[in-house]
Amino acid sequence: MNNSYKLIEEGRKDELWNKHCGFLSLGRNEFKDIQKRLMLEQITLLGSSKIGRTLMGGKIPTSLEEFRQITPLTTYADYSEILMNKKEEDLPEKPFVWARTSGRSSDLGPKWIPYSKTMYDRLSDPVVGAMLMSSCSQPGDVKLERNDKFLMATAPPPYASAYIARATKDNLEVIFLPKLEEGEKMGYGERVATGFKLAMREGLDYFMGISVVLARMGEQFEQQSTNTKPSKELLHLPTLWRLLKALVISKIQKRNILPKDIWHLKGIMSGGTDTEIYKDRIEYFWGKKPLEGFACTEAGNMAMQAWNFKGMVFFPDNAFLEFIPLDEYEKNKDNPTYQPKTLLYDELDLGIYELVLSNFNGGVLVRYRIGDLFEVISNRDEEIGSELPQMRFYSRSDDL
Repeated sequence: MNNSYKLIEEGRKDELWNKHCGFLSLGRNEFKDIQKRLMLEQITLLGSSKIGRTLMGGKIPTSLEEFRQITPLTTYADYSEILMNKKEEDLPEKPFVWARTSGRSSDLGPKWIPYSKTMYDRLSDPVVGAMLMSSCSQPGDVKLERNDKFLMATAPPPYASAYIARATKDNLEVIFLPKLEEGEKMGYGERVATGFKLAMREGLDYFMGISVVLARMGEQFEQQSTNTKPSKELLHLPTLWRLLKALVISKIQKRNILPKDIWHLKGIMSGGTDTEIYKDRIEYFWGKKPLEGFACTEAGNMAMQAWNFKGMVFFPDNAFLEFIPLDEYEKNKDNPTYQPKTLLYDELDLGIYELVLSNFNGGVLVRYRIGDLFEVISNRDEEIGSELPQMRFYSRSDDL
């Protein structure tokens, strides 16, 4: 498969769009077929590993239905002894990298998740799709170019966002400000501050970050813009020109300088449990609606909005998706020994569900309860031509 930067370089915009955004046009049966094919491939890999055979009761299922019948739902506690000690010999495939969580959502501390090489390579595909969606006005409208500037606001390795950034650079040849290898050695505040200084001189095209962080950055920028003092960094023609234009705009509108006065971003991508709260503030500061996506350390990027900024749609080839209906979730909450029933993505109707995922491509997690609740807000979206359920993040199941 061609790297995305080659498709851009060769002007193959239709192929680029279909590669990263074509999933939106899938019918429910087509989505189900992709899920089934990839999960059956994953079952074969699981059957060759110690942990896979243990989770599936010592039997290798021959169908998707059998897999769901004999394999119980799992949590991180079912994997912790192997993953915390990084027992690679027990896994379906040798990990290419290990990613970790912050540890704030688990009594066990940080969760360690192995990524196979294929899982790592696929981390960037949804990011490119999000860049396309966040900057377009209609399907096929490709504003993405090689050497677009991307503010580096991700965490360092071994956090998942760092691996997403690395994979995106390899796939797209995007220019991070500062460079990844330099920024990863800096503290978060220093990294972002350096990125902004470079963006003043070199420009900025895309910005991705947690919603509350994007909003807070905008607030701080507005507060500090009145205190800017002359410095060597400002004595460059591109920087001075950006500042002059921003100053004129802010004076006309009788307010402090905002980020949107300095940069005309192509797109903004955001995520986090609080995107709904901060999206209007982000647009006010940065001049673009943030395109919301959902990602997790356990499976990478899993869902995103389309160009109309409404419900999120899940990807068919990231992980096998199951959903626990709210009434089943509550039965299990009242009686922890009760095994709740699940529905597949193509079976969903309006309502609230808990997400259950199984890794593809040699990952280790099987029917894993990630702890997030989603609400189906529409069965389809005629505006974008999608027959798939449209969803929004609802809450954490642990009230975090």
